[in-house]
Amino acid sequence: MIDSKLCPFCKQENSCKVDILNNNCWCNEIKVPLELRALIPEEYKMKACICKECVLLYKRDKELFNNKYLN
Repeated sequence: MIDSKLCPFCKQENSCKVDILNNNCWCNEIKVPLELRALIPEEYKMKACICKECVLLYKRDKELFNNKYLN
């Protein structure tokens, strides 16, 4: 079963508050690259948000992100 509160990459709390705060969440304030969204495993798409730390890591160092979570 997919836990919507966990990031599909690092499996840590994603801190998404969209459902709680009427769509007012940190994720509305940051641009999540389309390339990163495409990497979400199929079973997690539209079921669990990426955490801010993973978004920032991907933006800062794609190679490190890929080595850490995709290999």
